Amino acid sequence: MPTERFYRLPEEKQQTIRMAAFKEFSRVPFEKVSINRIIQNADISRGSFYTYFLDKQDVVEFLMRENFEQLTKLCKDELDSNGGDFFAMVELMFEYFMGKMKTTKELMDFAKNVFANQENAQLLGFRKWPCLGPTGKIEEEDPVKWMYEKVDKSRFYFATEEEFWTLVTMAMGSLAFSLKQFYEYPDRPDNIRRTFRRTMEILKHGVYKKQTEPEKSRGDMGQAPNKTGA
Repeated sequence: MPTERFYRLPEEKQQTIRMAAFKEFSRVPFEKVSINRIIQNADISRGSFYTYFLDKQDVVEFLMRENFEQLTKLCKDELDSNGGDFFAMVELMFEYFMGKMKTTKELMDFAKNVFANQENAQLLGFRKWPCLGPTGKIEEEDPVKWMYEKVDKSRFYFATEEEFWTLVTMAMGSLAFSLKQFYEYPDRPDNIRRTFRRTMEILKHGVYKKQTEPEKSRGDMGQAPNKTGA
């Protein structure tokens, strides 16, 4: 993340550097990004760049974290207003990203170039992908923590943090897959939206029909009889 020296710059200069970096990451794949081009477009020296950032990985994490923080606020406000409906929040995230990516081709190119890199694909605003703690509890710094605290858990048949964390990873995996489809096939938004919503419905309601009593009995037929022959 940027150093304090970067944040002491005038807002206009910060924005110039931010846009110069964004344009470069939109221009070429992550591995080919030129720091020289960034500093030329931002009109700063190489020495100044390295007093603001460690390297290009530091820059791209900064750009992603800014967007992530904006999205976090949007999601928290949505949960507050919709009564803690988790799936309504995920739908909002989908539309937010779709809207952002439709706004400019550069943003789509940025996403494609940045997330093609394996390390960046794990960031989404984090230094590393969140993971449950050893006790099965959600870590305090994990963004899933505030979701768990805000969602209406009475809607679920489960209530533990570990189960909710699993739900979030599945929902976010589906979201990431849909967004990847969109920047690969930007001319098919309706198909992608329909598939995403169908995926959320399956995740929400499950796949199997509710078993009837005969079906349950058939499921027990494979059990070995006890020694008494009962």
